[in-house]
Amino acid sequence: MRVFKKYNIITYKYNYMNIVLVCINNFQDYILINIEQLIRLGHKNIYIITNGHFFEKFSSYLEKITLIDSDILDDSYEYNNKSKLSKDFRDGFWMLTSMRFFYIYSFMKKYNIENVIHLENDVLVYYNCSVLNDKLNKKYLYLPFDTFNRNIASIMYIPNHNTFKEILDKYDNNKNDMENFSRIMKQTDLIANFPIFINNSSSTNLENIFVTQNYDTFQYIFDGAAIGQYLGGIDPRNKEGNTVGFINETCVIKYNNYSFIWKEDNIIKKPYIIIDDNTIPIFNLHIHSKNLSKFI
Repeated sequence: MRVFKKYNIITYKYNYMNIVLVCINNFQDYILINIEQLIRLGHKNIYIITNGHFFEKFSSYLEKITLIDSDILDDSYEYNNKSKLSKDFRDGFWMLTSMRFFYIYSFMKKYNIENVIHLENDVLVYYNCSVLNDKLNKKYLYLPFDTFNRNIASIMYIPNHNTFKEILDKYDNNKNDMENFSRIMKQTDLIANFPIFINNSSSTNLENIFVTQNYDTFQYIFDGAAIGQYLGGIDPRNKEGNTVGFINETCVIKYNNYSFIWKEDNIIKKPYIIIDDNTIPIFNLHIHSKNLSKFI
């Protein structure tokens, strides 16, 4: 174990999972609920990459998290200057959703951090991420795909900065984050699926087979976006009013065809989907509505 005292950075071997969240330029207050859930589940290595002037907003959690000032991270890819995505829509939403990956890469390289789970700030997990350790092939970056051509970086596993660099070297600055990893997956043997549904051995639908890859290994369903959208609705900035029951128009799995239940496990209520009378655990929910407090 090595300790970087100035920023309280502690690196561990692969049997520990490091959780990384990113909150740059626009403070999203629901990240605090995400942090509460992570702490409640027993995560020890929680890193928040954020602007220095946001540090005080995390003051209630300083004993449990490590804050990383984004200004100390190298922008070796110069993504901020090279990005062709809009810097105006929602204060740079599209550019920032991609720029986070370059901050994460810089952080991992600077402190030699490995074995990272990155969550979007509106994504809640319901298990300590260490349960994935023995199921992950450390050769791959993992994330959910909901079609052949679309990835959702709601939850992402990154093994090390060298692998991440090979992937980011192929990142297209003209495309958004939901297009890039799908494209890079086809170009490399470095990206694998977090499954969004169970395997069906009798299925002949190739796209369904693709998005459910690795279910037999993980035995969890991972939510890209569509489950959280169905259960909790979508971002009110996209559509006003009650949008609970929203059916994602792109995702090949239509979750409205299934029922969901919650079971209490110690102090955590966890979501499950019922498929053919089988109760299947859901590892995470993407709370697109941003109403995370309803789902902790």
